[in-house]
Amino acid sequence: MDLPNVINCWSSPRTVSTSLMYSWAQRPDVQELVYVKHMAKQRLGIGRALLHQTKHFLLVREPLAVIRSFSEVCEPTLHETCYPALCELYSELRCLGRPPPVVLSDDLVKDPEGTLSALCAALGLPFEPAMLRWEPGPKPFDGVWAPWWYSNTHKATGKLGLGFERPVQRPRGPLPPHLRPLLEECWPLWEILRRHALRPQSAGVSRVPHPPPPPLLAAAAEAKPAGAAAVGATTAAALANLPSLVDEDRGQQTGQEQQGAAGAAVEQEEKSHGTHSYAPDPRNEDILIGMRDGVTGTFSLVWRPHAKVSVLESGFMLGDGVWEGMRLHQGVLLFARQHMERLFEGAKAIDLNIGLSPSQMLQLVYDTVDGNGMADASNVHIRLMVTRGLKPTPYQNPNITIGLPTVVCIPEYKQAAAGPKMDSAPLLLLSRAGPSEEWGQVVQEDGIRLFTCHVRRGSADVQDPSWNSHSKLNCIAACIQANKAGADEALMLDPHGFVATCNSVNFFIVRKGEVWAPTTKYQLHGITRQNTINLCLANGIPVRELDFTLTKAYSADEAFVTGTFGGQTPVREVDGRAIGDGQRGPVVARLQQLYRELCNQEAARGRDLLE
Repeated sequence: MDLPNVINCWSSPRTVSTSLMYSWAQRPDVQELVYVKHMAKQRLGIGRALLHQTKHFLLVREPLAVIRSFSEVCEPTLHETCYPALCELYSELRCLGRPPPVVLSDDLVKDPEGTLSALCAALGLPFEPAMLRWEPGPKPFDGVWAPWWYSNTHKATGKLGLGFERPVQRPRGPLPPHLRPLLEECWPLWEILRRHALRPQSAGVSRVPHPPPPPLLAAAAEAKPAGAAAVGATTAAALANLPSLVDEDRGQQTGQEQQGAAGAAVEQEEKSHGTHSYAPDPRNEDILIGMRDGVTGTFSLVWRPHAKVSVLESGFMLGDGVWEGMRLHQGVLLFARQHMERLFEGAKAIDLNIGLSPSQMLQLVYDTVDGNGMADASNVHIRLMVTRGLKPTPYQNPNITIGLPTVVCIPEYKQAAAGPKMDSAPLLLLSRAGPSEEWGQVVQEDGIRLFTCHVRRGSADVQDPSWNSHSKLNCIAACIQANKAGADEALMLDPHGFVATCNSVNFFIVRKGEVWAPTTKYQLHGITRQNTINLCLANGIPVRELDFTLTKAYSADEAFVTGTFGGQTPVREVDGRAIGDGQRGPVVARLQQLYRELCNQEAARGRDLLE
């Protein structure tokens, strides 16, 4: 006979399973229910008959977080993570015709009411608001292991007694090398379970929730021609079963091979040059990349080695999309409003419906950095990319795109590399807790070399140069020519022969104390560029936007470039001609100081969520 009032929670470790148990204990009908909390690896004496008679759900968390958390107490193993047991249990219940609901612990923390509502509905029970609150401290139904594992849960009640509260994300160091093979083993099993996760049901939640199990393209089929939808469904089904694009032999590399690869990467970084040279940081090997799948609507944090898109994705095939480079300083995205305005302006220009508001997009970025323990970090560079989405076949017409655009957010610890272009003195940074010293944005001091290339910036009726688009071959061709000439960056002219911009940064010169900026007709409307002009206007530094020739650049007293990564970087040489005395000049030095102060002020205001 069925035992409908017995509910089994099967989980891996470190998944807020204890908080969930406390939540169920608050229900007014608790006397009529039997709630059992299991570790999936400890399934003993529960055969198929009992599985069939009771209700079940699975509670899972992404394995990088599980392994990190578990290793703080004892050494994790594949068995201890419970992923094999959870997959086996899901498969067995599916074969019995009772596939269990899957709950993601991150959803439970971010949206407890929506996630619990979805779970209760899946189990055929009403949601009870009492499930959201309980008193702090130990409970009589805690297990004997509570002193070792439940201390944080006993403390947490949140504001106004809210039981599920978002934990403070601590800064993350690199994952110990001996745990990386375990993470490789766990990740594919986690992906199998994640694909079946419930959608949170709260109204007004800005995050894009998780999809139901396949078929995934029912909504797309209603909006597309029948033929395109059919091809798309076939494509999506095939893509779901594709092997990982990550080298399957990676986990089998010898230690010597891994060290060799790491050494080659470091050597390559040390040899790199240009306006975006940065110091390698081992923490970047294990970052979680935020990805919104446009077909399913799922937003997930994906371990870097497994972050991938389809070969039929518009950005991969066609360079069809827009992007932003952003800086995180003291946990705050600098000039977030301006970045979102430019991103959405470009998207509208190419008729790209992102399917998110600017506020929702910004929250997605913050979810990504917070999920990486960067909540208070500086020196984090973020690449936010929005591409047209999945195609059923290689073809450029946007009308056949399946679903919404793909969104990818890559946060990396990225500080300019030590070398002749910077001064490594610590900066005085103003935090919300007061002044403090940290190794912040380096001061670009010695300067870079530019080479004027033959590749010109085009006019707006060819491809609008104000678009921050994925189609960058024009700039890449210029960069290649600069590389061949041994320069750090290419200086590009407009169709009339006037100085326009560089291949990845904006260009300025200083003549007799006056700052000159090329007009915006043939260049990206840089946010750091505009902030620099605003600083000049606000601080009595004469500034003009005008057309000027290379002759004026060669004879300038100072020159510099601006960008999100480097701020203001001096230029010491253009086409072999020294600029001024070949050193950073006083105007550039003052603008660098003013810009650092502006960044500190922006961070001190806190996070602007555009609401």
